Amino acid sequence: MIEASRPAPILELTSGKRDIVLQRPWVNAPGFLGFAGEARECVDIERLGAFVTPPLSLLPRTPARPPRLLAAEGSFLLHTGHPNPGLPAALREHRRAWSDLPVPVIAHLLLQTPDEAAAMAAQIEGVEAIAALELGLGEVGASQAAALVRACAGEVPLIAYLPLGTPVEVFAAAAEAGAQAVSIGAPRGALPTPSGALVRGRQYGPAVFPLALQAVLQLAETLPVPILAGGGVYGPAQAQALRQAGAAVVVLDGVLWTEPERVLGSEPAGD
Repeated sequence: MIEASRPAPILELTSGKRDIVLQRPWVNAPGFLGFAGEARECVDIERLGAFVTPPLSLLPRTPARPPRLLAAEGSFLLHTGHPNPGLPAALREHRRAWSDLPVPVIAHLLLQTPDEAAAMAAQIEGVEAIAALELGLGEVGASQAAALVRACAGEVPLIAYLPLGTPVEVFAAAAEAGAQAVSIGAPRGALPTPSGALVRGRQYGPAVFPLALQAVLQLAETLPVPILAGGGVYGPAQAQALRQAGAAVVVLDGVLWTEPERVLGSEPAGD
């Protein structure tokens, strides 16, 4: 009896010691599906290629002061402060739930310094529930990005996560330093509150999509590694456009809180 051949994976990354394989072209943006179990209440996790944890810092972080969500025409701004219990506590509290998920888990790390980055990566080396690290590098230059990536090199595949608007040379430096893939994160923005105070945060929504698509086109011409990209994806046509532009995987954010089935119910074709 001849076994039916399995479809080729959408994305495979390896550090030489540990691999991550994505069978579907979707991941969630960090923070949009909770820490693990709570995500199942609104999204069928099996429809994703991998699950991305909320941003994790070495030490605990408390929520930002309100307001934490501000709406604008075509977009919204999140200012959360990336609250989390700190990496050691998160590993204790959630590693079993991550092991039970039907898809690989990518831990998103908030990185400050190379020493801190190395300490966080070392804590994850022996955690089999985590298949890859997404390195939140923040707004850094090329040399800083490279130093942070090198500090995390080890057994776990690395994805360098940089905000939309980051120069191409910074993405390139992260890839050259050892990141097996790059991810385009939400851009930074600011909005006034009704009282006139300015709030800075991360921008999401349909208005972001043209900028994300342009960024993928630019990076795909330069980088030798796969690209994960999202921003303003609320339907299959936008997801398909990102894939055709060169994104290997589409990152979903706001749509996961509204109508996830609009995107997760479809499979964009390959390039």
